[in-house]
Amino acid sequence: MNQSYFQLPLDKQKNLINAGYKVFAVSPYNKASMLSISMEAGISKSLLFYYFRNKEEYYLFLFHTAIEFINEHKVQLKGEKVYDFFDLINMKIQGRMKIIAEYPYLYKFITRAYYETNEGIKSKLDEKKRIIMSIEEEEFLKVVDYNKFKNPSHVAILLKLVLSVAEGVMRGREDLNTEKILQGVREFEVMMESLKKHYYKEGYLSLVEGR
Repeated sequence: MNQSYFQLPLDKQKNLINAGYKVFAVSPYNKASMLSISMEAGISKSLLFYYFRNKEEYYLFLFHTAIEFINEHKVQLKGEKVYDFFDLINMKIQGRMKIIAEYPYLYKFITRAYYETNEGIKSKLDEKKRIIMSIEEEEFLKVVDYNKFKNPSHVAILLKLVLSVAEGVMRGREDLNTEKILQGVREFEVMMESLKKHYYKEGYLSLVEGR
């Protein structure tokens, strides 16, 4: 890519990134056009090709940048510390909210990239896909406090359920304003309180409510 891209003001760099995330999030790689991206970004197609030699280079740049954003907001877990399950989930959601506020289509782009079928681009993504998740499930399950649960064997299942609920709550809100996105987060928090009452032992619920 042309290094002059990095000499652009940060708002213009961000605009080019968001335009790509949006177009590639809506359409698969083969159908997304650089013309559509340039129109979304409000620049000419020739200028877009000035910064990025071709669609593949631009796409891989977007993917690499998305991973960097996710890692930047990744919750750093310490193996010797035990965490409350729902506190961990909250930290994960807060990190995601910070990214969505600046890059609304990033997670939808990542999801589509993960299942991309174009052989040319797919082979270049395969080695990078393992670092997509902001908190790996395996890492999460190693540090969570199992003592608070009525049935510790259900924790792994609960984690998958919670992550699915979180994805469902946020889906389709990319074009909404911040207040409506926060409304979705509040809905999620209500659901988490309900799950907490179902899965936690009574003694720990009393401690939580008394905070």
